Amino acid sequence: MGELNSVLPVAWNALVNALCEEAPYLRESMAREITRFSQPRLASHALSAAFNTSLLAYNGCPLEFTVSTVKPRALSCTLDPFLPYNAEDRSIGAFSRHYRQIVATSQQDNVEDCFKAVERMQDRSTQPLRYGSWLGRKYMPDRVNTKVYSEVHADGFDEANWPDSRIKSAATCQQAGLSLLMKGYYPQQPAAPQEFYFQWHSALITHDDIATIMRFFDCEPLKEALRPLLDQALMQTQNGHDFPATTYGFSLAYGQDGKPLSFTLFVMAASFFGDNRRVFPGVQALLKLNNLRLPLLQRVVAEQIPLQFNIVGFSVDQHNRCSISCTFSPQNTCFDVVPLKRMPPVARSAPLSLKTLLAQQSASGAFLSHVRTPDGRWHQDENAFVTAQVLRTLDHTPQTAPHIDRALEFLIACETHPNSFSFWPEAAHPQWMANQKICADIDDTAIITELLYKFGRISLTQVRLTLSHMNNYQVRKVDPRLRTGPHQWAECQCFYTWMQDDNDICQLDCCVNTNALILLHTLKSVDGMVYPAYLRIIQMLNQAVQWSGDDYNRLSTLIPYYAHPYEWCATLIYARQKGIPQLTPVINALDHWRLPAGQSESPLYRRHNGRFLWTSSCLNQFRTLAQSEYTEDNHEYIS
Repeated sequence: MGELNSVLPVAWNALVNALCEEAPYLRESMAREITRFSQPRLASHALSAAFNTSLLAYNGCPLEFTVSTVKPRALSCTLDPFLPYNAEDRSIGAFSRHYRQIVATSQQDNVEDCFKAVERMQDRSTQPLRYGSWLGRKYMPDRVNTKVYSEVHADGFDEANWPDSRIKSAATCQQAGLSLLMKGYYPQQPAAPQEFYFQWHSALITHDDIATIMRFFDCEPLKEALRPLLDQALMQTQNGHDFPATTYGFSLAYGQDGKPLSFTLFVMAASFFGDNRRVFPGVQALLKLNNLRLPLLQRVVAEQIPLQFNIVGFSVDQHNRCSISCTFSPQNTCFDVVPLKRMPPVARSAPLSLKTLLAQQSASGAFLSHVRTPDGRWHQDENAFVTAQVLRTLDHTPQTAPHIDRALEFLIACETHPNSFSFWPEAAHPQWMANQKICADIDDTAIITELLYKFGRISLTQVRLTLSHMNNYQVRKVDPRLRTGPHQWAECQCFYTWMQDDNDICQLDCCVNTNALILLHTLKSVDGMVYPAYLRIIQMLNQAVQWSGDDYNRLSTLIPYYAHPYEWCATLIYARQKGIPQLTPVINALDHWRLPAGQSESPLYRRHNGRFLWTSSCLNQFRTLAQSEYTEDNHEYIS
């Protein structure tokens, strides 16, 4: 086996290098810290999910930069140190360890005391942390300051720490239409200003609303200074005069005397100006009107670095001086492959026993996974696919039989129509999906049918009926013009993902088709009949990996519903063990994307837009045990 691969957004290093070219002082500080920040993400084997699932940036990037006209040559960098895993510890204690690793500093008593106060505040809340804390670094030619942004929940905030005694509680803010999001502070400088960040309750806002909020925070004398800048900003929006529908937020910076030092209105950049492409021209126009410059931003735009603009801020300070800030991140839609250095073997604890793993089965019969929703929350999920994947690791024995039977009952409940299975039972659609219904799909239908037949729940005739129904969702024609496009590897008689009428070629998924191939092979192994789709899918899978080569971006388009290539590789290996030898070239091509032995959690599945992410430590543990007990007799099954 060769080395393993990881990925890094193409624009990541390009953006860092462009900033350093404009401000060489950043090379000795910012560039080195971002390198240290990147290393755990590269080594996490989360691949693209490590760079597109953070709540920090609009596009999910865990890295963002902020420039401000207050100090045009300075640069602020904010880092989300946590990985997109359900088991990730997002406490301030865990943040402190990440902080020391990134800035290469030792433990400092005054900093730790500050963090302990934050810990007490976060522990009081009954709500789980979504992002915990973010690390801010303020780079200037002569020094670097640290600012931490810690998540705050209304039910955990210590009102004794509120700098302005006129605001009695976070509940008072909620009555004013404001939700307290986080607190910004300088842990090494106890006397430095503190900043509090709020989100406005509506996508719409007016000048009168802003004036009311400024009055609420005792900043009304600053209103007249800020109004002209806001009017100029509105002229750069698409309608040219009204505040557009977007997310609005506010921040208040307070001094030690409890008096406000500055007031900022934050807007979501792309939706405020119209789209991402309109942000920089809009900001540039504002800079010109006010005879201001942001040289670092102007440099990276001139270098044509692909940027995602996140937030634009309009501020006024206690001296009626106005300023503009702009926050941006590298685009994270295209990735470079980064080979990982060989690491010495890590001593790992022995796999959990089969008895312990089977005890994790839920009352419904499902084996558990977790899903991260777009709001950053993690939910326990009981779905068909993870349950079926666990069953693939099990052999039917007196120990496993009752657990397999309960799991099969759960899978049967996922049948939405005759011969059609879905990700969840119809009666157990998760609340966090709200009104987003998903229909039956080829993936669940194929793997569930395979397992129901394997464990004797259905007959071969029923398998044939299911395949006959699946055939309604085959690709009937491949446009010759696609032979030069992103789906040039497609073949007729392969399967779409969704069992619906309005399918298109963009819904093809090679791992879905691998599961369909396994079901076709189930029939072939009994009656010896080779169905046309069987050979076409094998041909398509081989063509697909040849087309993708070493390009992770192309590889991701082959499996749009899978968050990691290893999931496809694991399915291919299972297919080969079932007796399909023609898949060895495909397996070999994916060898660099395997997971290291004993990986406790990894990305599994995703929505096509990547905004929902599933993981399952339960499935990983079953696979680890199966691999540790591998023999020629039981293949990868646990008996």
